[in-house]
Amino acid sequence: MNKFTGTSFAYSGGLGLVVGIVAALFMGIVELGNHLLWQIIPRALGNPFIYPLLICTLGGVIIGFFIEHVGKYPKLLSETMTESQEIGRLEYKDGQLLFNVLGAMLVLLFGASVSPEAGVMIIVGGIVTFLCDRLKIGVPQRKDLLEFASGTVLGVLFTAPLFGVGSVLEQDNLRNITESKLKRYVLFIFATFTGFIGYLITYSFFPNQEQVFAIQRMSTDFSWQGLLLVLPTIVIGAFFGKLFLWMQDQAHMVNQRIKRPMPLTITAGILLGIFGLFSPYFLFSGEHNLLSFTRQSENMSLLVILLIAFGKIFITMVCLACNWRGGTIFPMIFASIAAAMALIKVFPFSAGLLVAVFTASACAVILKRPFATACLFLFLFPVQLFLWIWLAGFLGNLLIEKLPIGVPAKKSTAAKDIKAPTKVSPSEELRSRRNRRK
Repeated sequence: MNKFTGTSFAYSGGLGLVVGIVAALFMGIVELGNHLLWQIIPRALGNPFIYPLLICTLGGVIIGFFIEHVGKYPKLLSETMTESQEIGRLEYKDGQLLFNVLGAMLVLLFGASVSPEAGVMIIVGGIVTFLCDRLKIGVPQRKDLLEFASGTVLGVLFTAPLFGVGSVLEQDNLRNITESKLKRYVLFIFATFTGFIGYLITYSFFPNQEQVFAIQRMSTDFSWQGLLLVLPTIVIGAFFGKLFLWMQDQAHMVNQRIKRPMPLTITAGILLGIFGLFSPYFLFSGEHNLLSFTRQSENMSLLVILLIAFGKIFITMVCLACNWRGGTIFPMIFASIAAAMALIKVFPFSAGLLVAVFTASACAVILKRPFATACLFLFLFPVQLFLWIWLAGFLGNLLIEKLPIGVPAKKSTAAKDIKAPTKVSPSEELRSRRNRRK
C-alpha cells in the first residue's frame, strides 16, 4: 500500500468508509443503550439515589457470567495490535467477532470507567480481515490495511485525524524517510479522512447527540508567572503519568492472578456503583463529562477536584483488574485534565497553557509518543498551543525515561498498546489463542 494507484486509493478510501461506518454504528448503539439504562429507566423509577449501585452490581453479575461461560472479551488494545502486526489478521470466525461485540457493549452499557477504542478496534479489525479474505488480499497489504484501520479508529473516536498517522510516523526512523513511506502516509491520511466522512454521516442518524471530548475554553494569555511554572508543571505531569502507568501494571498483575472472575466482576460493579453515588464523573470513560467537569470545576474545592482525579484512575484500574475490559485513553485524559484543574486552583496563572502542558506531559508518558500525543490534542486545546504541547510531551517523556524509576514502565501495558510487539510465529500465536479459549 505504498504506491499511488487507483487501486491503492480505492482500498484506502473504502477502508476508511467502512471503519467510520462501523465505529459510528457501534457507538450509536451503545449511546442508545446508555440512554435507556441510565436515563429512561431511572426516570421511570423516580430517580432513586441507589440506582447506580444497583445497575453496576447487576452489570458485575452479567459480565462475570459472560466471562465464565464465553471468555475474556473484548480483547485489549495491546492484544489486538500484537495479533494484527504478527499474523496480519484478527480472527472473526467461531463467534470471535460476536463475542468481542457483546463483551465491549456490556462493559460500556453498565458504566465502566473504560473507553471504547479497544472494543471498536477488534470489531473493525475482524471485519477488515473478513473483507480481505473475501478479496484474497495478500498478507503485506492486509497488515497495511489493518494498520490504517486502527489509526482511523483512533482518529474518529478522539476527533484527532492525525493521531493514527502521528503514532506511525513517530515509530518510523525519521532520518530514513523514503518516497514509499511518504506515499504510505498520504494513503493513511486519506483513509482517516474518508473514515471521518463515514463516521459523521452515519452517526448523524442517531438521536441524543451531545458534544464529546471537549473542554471549557480557557485563556491562552501568557503571564510571566505562568511561564515560570511551565517546567515544574511538566515535571508534575510526568510523575502523574508515571503513577497512572504504575497503577495500570498493578491492575494487570491482579488480573493475571484471577481464577474465578465472577466474585471480582461483582466486586468491581459494587465499587463502581458506590463511586457513582458520590459523583457521576467516576462512571463511564469521561468523554461525555469532560466539558461539564471543566466548567463546574471552577466552583469545586481543591480537595474535591483531587479526589475526582485520583479516584478516576483508581476506579479505572479496578475495572481493568476485575475484567471490566476496555481502553484507557479517555480515562487517562479525563484524570490528567482533572489533576491539571487542581493545579491551576493553586497557581491561577496562564490557565490554558498550564492545563495543556500538564495534560500533554502526563499523557505522553503514558502513551510514550510525544508527537502522537500532540496530534491527539490538536482540536482539544487551542491550536496556538500545539508546539507547547509537543514540547511538554517530549520533555515529560524524556524525564521519565532518564530517571531510574522510568525503567519498569517499558514493560507496562500502556506501552504495549503502541509499540511493536516481539515477533512470534503464527503457529505459536494460534496455540496461545486456543489455550486462552480453554
